[in-house]
Amino acid sequence: MSSLRVTSSISQSLSLRRRGFTLIEALMFLFIFSVITMAFYQTWVLATNHIVNVKNRLGAVAVANQQLEIVRSIIFDDIGTTTGIPVGTLVENQAMTVNTAAYNVHTLVQFVDDATDGTLGAGTDLAPNDYKQVTITVTWGGGSDSEKVVATSLFSLDGVESVAAGTGILSVNVLDTAGLGVANASVHIVNGSVAPAVDITASTDANGNVSFPGAPASVQGYEITVSKSGYYANATYDPYPTSAFNPVNIHSTVVAGSLTATSLVSDETSTIELRSEDPFGADIADIDFDITGGLVIGNDPGDGSPIYDYTQSLTTDGSGEESIDDRSTGEYTVTLDAGEANYRYLRLVPEEATFGTINLPPGTTETITMVLADESFSSALITAINATDGQPIAGATVRLSNTTLAYDTTVTTDTYGQAFFHTSNTPLVAETYDVEITASGFTTETGNLSVAGNKLEEKQFSLNPS
Repeated sequence: MSSLRVTSSISQSLSLRRRGFTLIEALMFLFIFSVITMAFYQTWVLATNHIVNVKNRLGAVAVANQQLEIVRSIIFDDIGTTTGIPVGTLVENQAMTVNTAAYNVHTLVQFVDDATDGTLGAGTDLAPNDYKQVTITVTWGGGSDSEKVVATSLFSLDGVESVAAGTGILSVNVLDTAGLGVANASVHIVNGSVAPAVDITASTDANGNVSFPGAPASVQGYEITVSKSGYYANATYDPYPTSAFNPVNIHSTVVAGSLTATSLVSDETSTIELRSEDPFGADIADIDFDITGGLVIGNDPGDGSPIYDYTQSLTTDGSGEESIDDRSTGEYTVTLDAGEANYRYLRLVPEEATFGTINLPPGTTETITMVLADESFSSALITAINATDGQPIAGATVRLSNTTLAYDTTVTTDTYGQAFFHTSNTPLVAETYDVEITASGFTTETGNLSVAGNKLEEKQFSLNPS
């Protein structure tokens, strides 16, 4: 009996071991099978997408060639789009379907200034419409670079070119603030006051210029918008009083037989990372503020003050931060919302000559700190000004002391003549303090300051030039 029990126990143990080993094998097999299946599926999807894309590209090439054949079949004077410059019989934008594939077809016709007989830019060719360049762009899917076909052809006139009667030349320059041309910027021109109406988009050359010979004469009728990915857009505006301000850039005028040059500034966009903090570097959450500035689009007709294209009311988040993206270069002014009565606005860091301003360069990310003092925190704000003109004195030395309290602290005034006490996150003890202010070129000024406690005390001292 004992022998039978041992044999039975061994058999059960071997059986359990075999079942456990078989389960592991099954799981491993399932894992390997899954990996192979997924790899096969992904390869199949990639291959299928590639085949479909190749098929679509072949269809797009056929569409582009077909459109160019249509252009070749019409007379030179009709080569142009119905809303373009030069005007013609071609449709600028079309939607087409070939073998169930949907395509968008864009046709652009531009005059080309051949350097052989001089150029408009050099002032040696007043008829820069030497021949026409037709560009057919066919896109499908998302219209990315891999889903696009571009075909270009040139067409010339039999004879000597001339600017058509009743038309002139509209030349658009897109420049950055350094005066350098912005290449490949999109220039969109609209004019509904001429017949047929103009609605055309073209790109600038390597020098940031694009010209439109044959533009119909029009007084302040050409609305121009320039844009480029990563750059800040700019535009022309109606003159005052149609616009509520005097625009920097008014809609362009074209005079028959003349050249009109329009320049618009477009810089790389920048970002302002604004933080709200107390004087000791601690975050202050949920601060409401207003910001105005950036691109100057005009001036106020009354007082001549600049009109900016950006004005917003914003709030810092729970960490005291607010990111302001895709902004134009220029000056911005940050003001504390009137509802934030519990805080005293001390400064922006880095400090600018004018209080509360930011000078934002192009193509940068600037971190700006808005320093706020709690009005209920026992502290002191001393301001030193010039007794002659009332201007703040930067770099003055302010000493706040109390012998009884063994308190003696010195702070240098900021750009705005301000010195904030205490220098650590410890409230000032309610007491009367002695104040001594010294500054190069000024006589020393002394006085006292009473601190009541649980509030920000402010006092201004005037220093006489020595």
